[in-house]
Amino acid sequence: MTLKNKNEFGFRCSDKKNLKSKDKSQKWDQWFAGLIDGDGCFYINQQREISFELTTHTSDARIVHNIKNQLKAGSVKLRSGSNSIRYRVKQRATIIDIVHRINGKVRNSTRCGQLKEVCQLLNIAYILPAYQVVIEDSYLAGLFDADGTIAISVSKTTQADSQKSKVAGQIDRLRHSKGYNQLYLKITSVNQSNLNFIVSSYGFGKIYVEKSPYKNGKLTKPKYHWTINSYEEIVLFYEYLKNYRLKSVKMHRVRLSLHYFYYKKLKYHLKNENTVEYKIWSKFCNSWFKYMV
Repeated sequence: MTLKNKNEFGFRCSDKKNLKSKDKSQKWDQWFAGLIDGDGCFYINQQREISFELTTHTSDARIVHNIKNQLKAGSVKLRSGSNSIRYRVKQRATIIDIVHRINGKVRNSTRCGQLKEVCQLLNIAYILPAYQVVIEDSYLAGLFDADGTIAISVSKTTQADSQKSKVAGQIDRLRHSKGYNQLYLKITSVNQSNLNFIVSSYGFGKIYVEKSPYKNGKLTKPKYHWTINSYEEIVLFYEYLKNYRLKSVKMHRVRLSLHYFYYKKLKYHLKNENTVEYKIWSKFCNSWFKYMV
């Protein structure tokens, strides 16, 4: 006797659909945990009431709206005096939902401390995150959406281009930089322990320390950067993002990153300005600065 609506492995079609839905939900929760480690925060007031906030640049407004739609609660508002937009929620049921989604997944030392206190108030057992993240996890995508940077540095420019301001100046400096440019990708933190797991989990990238500058006569805290800049490492990150996509506008530059290495390999950036190759390079430079984040 054959069973209807089952494939050769004995799964019902409805079972496969449920598994896909569960996997999609799990990926979203992992991404959400990474995003929270960078841009989120739990607050507890004097009345021991809990609230949760997450702030992004206005160009990534779709991120906070995605969160509101996923959690089916909370409010989204522009922050006055800055180019940022904030998601906020105070409903106890939604706070509990957030805790269950990210418990055992957040890794930022500050965020873990906040989550511990929230778990105590809600009588929920706090789950310590594993030392390493498995590759099949969208946490890194969420963290990069929050704290990541992908840019092209220009180490030498003409005096005329150096005096140009705003986006037009940045485009011209890159366009005319010849061989004096380098694409890099980084995630920044004030705590090195928040980045160590990336190297141990994914096996690529390096962590370097940015020297502490003096501000108002006082030495500020050093910053730590997990960074990659080689073609091979950029490809590894690009392949990872095929399965765990960014939700921020940074994905635009990630898509362009392989074009950058391709054009440089063919030396388009060194061609005469009236050639087809240079015009392609020039178009790339314009596209690179489509979103200023």
